[in-house]
Amino acid sequence: MKEAINIRTKQDKLIRIGERVCIDDQEWKIAEIKNDSITLYRDGVDGKSNTTRQTVEQVKTLLHP
Repeated sequence: MKEAINIRTKQDKLIRIGERVCIDDQEWKIAEIKNDSITLYRDGVDGKSNTTRQTVEQVKTLLHP
């Protein structure tokens, strides 16, 4: 298993695995960082999990200052 990767963005915001972001009033957890792609994960209310991929640029706009 690879170590967690931290990416420092231009605005000096640190993106870490396990950090949470909100997209359309839903909380997503950063599950994986590979190159310029970030996989986000969340459990739905029906018990099923959901994943989505975003770019680093997209995720850093979602992070709180």
